[in-house]
Amino acid sequence: MKKNIFDKMSDSYEQFHLKESQIHMGNDMISVSPKLKLALGWSIFILCCVLAYIFVGFPFVNAGKTKKVDKQDVMEQDVDVNEEHETMVPYEKDADKDLNDFVEQYFKAITDCDNEKLQDMVTDASEYADNENLKRKAEFITGYDNITVYTKEGLEEGSYVTFVVSNLTIAGVNSSPYDISTLYIVTGSQGFRIQNGTLPDSITEYIEKVKGDKDIQKIYKSVEKKNEELKEKDASLQDFYDIISRRNVETQSAADQTSEDASADTQVSETEATETEAPVTEAPATEAPATEAPVTEAPVTEAAQ
Repeated sequence: MKKNIFDKMSDSYEQFHLKESQIHMGNDMISVSPKLKLALGWSIFILCCVLAYIFVGFPFVNAGKTKKVDKQDVMEQDVDVNEEHETMVPYEKDADKDLNDFVEQYFKAITDCDNEKLQDMVTDASEYADNENLKRKAEFITGYDNITVYTKEGLEEGSYVTFVVSNLTIAGVNSSPYDISTLYIVTGSQGFRIQNGTLPDSITEYIEKVKGDKDIQKIYKSVEKKNEELKEKDASLQDFYDIISRRNVETQSAADQTSEDASADTQVSETEATETEAPVTEAPATEAPATEAPVTEAPVTEAAQ
């Protein structure tokens, strides 16, 4: 009876694996036992699996994990912080559950006007010495929902530049516009803390550089586009933005006017000081220059405040 292909394969398997094999090498013959053939076969199979994992599987296991970034290299790169540039420090999205929980608690404390909790979440508690500013803000922003946290490695070990995207709940507005906030978070003995107040120049420069990374700018553009679409559909949202824009203009105008008044006062004081000083023969300019008198007493910055 003619054997089919499966019978032939079975005979070949039995002949190769279950019987001793003879290998001719010139005039010599080497016998290979079935056990040795089995051991060699499994060894080759395991080696192939290891190589496949290294060259194919390993990259997928590490997908989403960012490699360590040379911060000094980032600081030395000459980029325009006001323009989008190639990504220097890749972000991770919702990579740390504990960090996400911390950020969510922070924004909840803001809407709850919980000064005591906020003071415990920042490095400079004086920012939340009173809650008048929080109360004013909570009058129109009543919630931060659907929070997504994009993190980049911070300048120091255990620190993060975080870009927090959320949906705002605004009093009197039907839709929930998108918001993006930047926080610099450090890790200490008491856990996460937001480094607030006046940041060191090096950290400020680092934040501005990574903020211009292409991957983060893509998020900013997406937020802006979605909000523009919402404003077209929701008149109440457009009204809200108009009110905010008008207030910003009024505040800026008031600040500019105050600055101009302070500058005029300073110029008058300088003129008076020059006129009331003794003659040059008695008090030469090298001893009592006009700039010494009134400028330090009424600087522009103090008048603006």
